[in-house]
Amino acid sequence: MRGHPMTETLWQAAHGDADAFMASGGGVAIAVGTFLALLAAAANGSFTIFMKTNAVRRARVDPLVFTFWACVGIVLSSLLSLIKYKFVFSIYGVISGLLFVLFAVNSFRAVRLIGVSVGTGIWSGTGVLVSFVAGIWLDPQGGLRSTMWALIGIIVIMLGVVGVAYAGHLGRVATAQEESLETLLQRQPAPGEIGGTFSTGLFTAIFAGIVGGLIMIPMTREKPYLQGIPFLPSFAIGVAVFTPIVLMVPYVTRAERQWPNLAPGAAALPGIVAGIVWNIGNVLSIIAITQISYSVAYPIFQCGIFVAGLWGTFLFEEISGSSATSFWISGTSEEKRLLREVNNKCAA
Repeated sequence: MRGHPMTETLWQAAHGDADAFMASGGGVAIAVGTFLALLAAAANGSFTIFMKTNAVRRARVDPLVFTFWACVGIVLSSLLSLIKYKFVFSIYGVISGLLFVLFAVNSFRAVRLIGVSVGTGIWSGTGVLVSFVAGIWLDPQGGLRSTMWALIGIIVIMLGVVGVAYAGHLGRVATAQEESLETLLQRQPAPGEIGGTFSTGLFTAIFAGIVGGLIMIPMTREKPYLQGIPFLPSFAIGVAVFTPIVLMVPYVTRAERQWPNLAPGAAALPGIVAGIVWNIGNVLSIIAITQISYSVAYPIFQCGIFVAGLWGTFLFEEISGSSATSFWISGTSEEKRLLREVNNKCAA
């Protein structure tokens, strides 16, 4: 038997009576779960900014190398759970670790190619869509209350992703900024090069969103006593096992087979901090899942677009121009609207 989220348990105990549900603590469970998920979203929208620090940029740290250090931060912070919880191995945790490594590699590469605000906006929107659908179809407790509102929510997400992507494209063309080209050639990039690099970053961010939206879905298949914080040590094992495998593939397949420069002086501290920040959000989202279900909590966790947009716009000046900014704001508005639809119509 699998554990129910708190809202589902209280709803069943109230026999579908809304007043009894609220009186028994259902409203508190919704508020707590949503608040934790929003805090998690703030962390999810912030962890990639550490790759844009001056030291990392000056050293031209490879996104794969930065991913390595971020994964070190994930492993170290996850193992802290053993202070309170007894270790019990979960193969589902290892699978979640693999999904995170794939997400991290592509998210940091997307940041290098198209920036914090646009990259996070695209993978967040994609992650919302994937986690919302996966939570409904794959989570044993992810019941669908309204097909119509679910379809409306999916359409809203798609519009938001398109708006964010187009905003980023306009901003990049207007300012002629492309970090990936600057690291190769110190010259003004041609329009075709900007478009090509942006397209690569776009697909990289979309893939990051796909795997990112599935990271914790294996936990919903686990036994109740392994869900929540006890899931983290096995998750850390998965990250530790698959990080060197995934990161070494591009190097060993090259003709020269050069070993990567880990650049510990420039990348270790910001990379480890990035991993810890993401894992803080991950822990908050895991707790939120136990309150309001995967299909509600994890889509909110993926909505770090607003925070990332603020970082990218005001700290890194990645998006400029009134038309680009308006498109980014429209994308953020669509995500906020989705949260209202999901909470009001699709969750118990």
